[in-house]
Amino acid sequence: MNILNLPFARFAVFCLIGAALTTPSLRAQDATQDLTLVTGWNSVWLEVEPVYDTGTNAGLPKSPEDVFTNPAILTIVSPQPLAGLAEFFGSDPGTITTFNQAEWQQWKRSDPPGSNNLPAVTGNRAYLIQTNAPVSLPLTGRARFFRPTWTADRYNLVGFGLDGTPPTFAAFFGPSGAKHPVAKIFRLDPPSGNWQHVTGSTPMVSGQAYWVFSSGPSTYTGPVSVDFDQAATGKLNFGGPGDSVPVDTGVDALELDLKELVFTNLGASAVTPELDLIAPDPASGSLALHVVRPTSDSLAYERGNQVDSSAGPGGSADLEKTIAAQSTGSLTLGAQRLWSIGLAGRTNLYRLKTGAGCASFWLPVSAINNSLQAPTDLVPTGDSALAGLWVGEVVINAVTSIVVDGAPAQPSAGSAPIRVILHADAAGAVSLLSQVTIMQTVTADPEIVPTQVLVVDPAKIPFFEGIKERNGKRVGMRLEAVAYDMPRKLDAASQAALLADATYPELTEEGLADFLISRKSRPPTLAEKYHLSWAMTGAVGSGKTVQGTLALDPFHRSNPFRHAYHQQHSSGPNITRTMTLVFDADQSVSDRLRGSFTETLQGLIQSDLTLTGQVEFTRVSPVATLDAAP
Repeated sequence: MNILNLPFARFAVFCLIGAALTTPSLRAQDATQDLTLVTGWNSVWLEVEPVYDTGTNAGLPKSPEDVFTNPAILTIVSPQPLAGLAEFFGSDPGTITTFNQAEWQQWKRSDPPGSNNLPAVTGNRAYLIQTNAPVSLPLTGRARFFRPTWTADRYNLVGFGLDGTPPTFAAFFGPSGAKHPVAKIFRLDPPSGNWQHVTGSTPMVSGQAYWVFSSGPSTYTGPVSVDFDQAATGKLNFGGPGDSVPVDTGVDALELDLKELVFTNLGASAVTPELDLIAPDPASGSLALHVVRPTSDSLAYERGNQVDSSAGPGGSADLEKTIAAQSTGSLTLGAQRLWSIGLAGRTNLYRLKTGAGCASFWLPVSAINNSLQAPTDLVPTGDSALAGLWVGEVVINAVTSIVVDGAPAQPSAGSAPIRVILHADAAGAVSLLSQVTIMQTVTADPEIVPTQVLVVDPAKIPFFEGIKERNGKRVGMRLEAVAYDMPRKLDAASQAALLADATYPELTEEGLADFLISRKSRPPTLAEKYHLSWAMTGAVGSGKTVQGTLALDPFHRSNPFRHAYHQQHSSGPNITRTMTLVFDADQSVSDRLRGSFTETLQGLIQSDLTLTGQVEFTRVSPVATLDAAP
């Protein structure tokens, strides 16, 4: 197995460097968390991630000395990321000085040689902070949707975002049943530095971290949990204009992109979720959300209320959906893109409130430009005159900025070449290839002319012969595209062992993709089987468009952020790559196509990363069939 795809890793690095080498500016969609620290030790749950705005470290998490500048703050300790939220004791956390030092990172203002090993302050993480005087510290940083990952049968140091009247521990953890018993929850007593049992009637405090025992595996986030497509990425992404559908009729008609939020209410009372707009995108134009409902008498949609559009906390909008106790319900949101200039997307930051006495979540919501019209010709042409193998060379010359407000596309510091391989069959259907070998059929009669074939399945290579003479042997001509890889096969036949694994009794073929995104470690029975070609929409030819999306799951052989032999990088983010090729209407040279290239990457950074450039394709073979039978 290819443990780390270095060409793709280099390509990802180019994307990030190219995005960073633009004019720096203040970021948007940040949130502020106010920390009130008392003298002694404080147990803090940090929801935001302070990052550098300018300089060579722009966009990276800040170091402790740049976050905790108040001289009254003496020491910061936090569980190592590898240890997750858990500490390795099973009964009583004891005093603050008895934590397992090997599993913690620390920073001290007065640094004994070699003792500081906390390199950065990251969000959605617990910190124990020691001060010698009271401190009021507002921290501003990136916010993302987050659900805790519990370590089974251990105490987990974790906190929750809470709004309004805080719930008691009994009210908040009661719906978890025996998963998180209140009798096994500790809070920090700052003056003594000791951990003390909480009582069921004790109110919780937003932004404080507690030791909470997890009896067995758990996904608990509070009395009401929330989920949506690709929630693991930390934001609700409405994608591009091609996803929009007509909603309502007459003067109320809008073109909206739709996404579904799913809520599970484990509590004893019905809840009505709310959204509060905290920080809208400051760029020109706006991104608006609407509640959308299916009509009762037709297969159509009608529009409900517009979601809160006034920036700042306190203006929550009712989402017009009540989730009954002990039930699951879903609601649909529609995104309206009102800006018309530029390639950049927009991101609004909301606070999602799941109900009184329940957890609240940061929810970044993003979409791309509505003026990028969806291709009108994405149907194969059936033009056999254009069938064959097309090899394109893309020159990337612009990339999304990660430091300029609105994340506009900026000219890159240098150009990056990318090879793209397409195949069109006789019906005009287009496939994306990462590798192909041009060979020919074997014949024993010199009077019979061999037929050229295109082989993408390596197992079929022995049945054909090469087309070139090299050192007395005939070899095929192999073409590869190293800047992308094919998605993993997730069908029932390819992943039969995983679907039959008794460890995952509820796993289905339809849920395989989401299952991999939710995992932190690679399932042993996951098969390393990958597609050899990937179907695209559209057609090659003058004025035509080709479009398609590739997915690299967290354990994909080419995921640049994972390494099978490094315990801290056993999985990477879920990465999607949407490629769009638009061919010029005027094509003056036979067997050559020129056009533009756009790619949107999701998962490499918190926001979408868009690359644009020019492309020129050359047809290197007219063969209309892949892997022809020998």
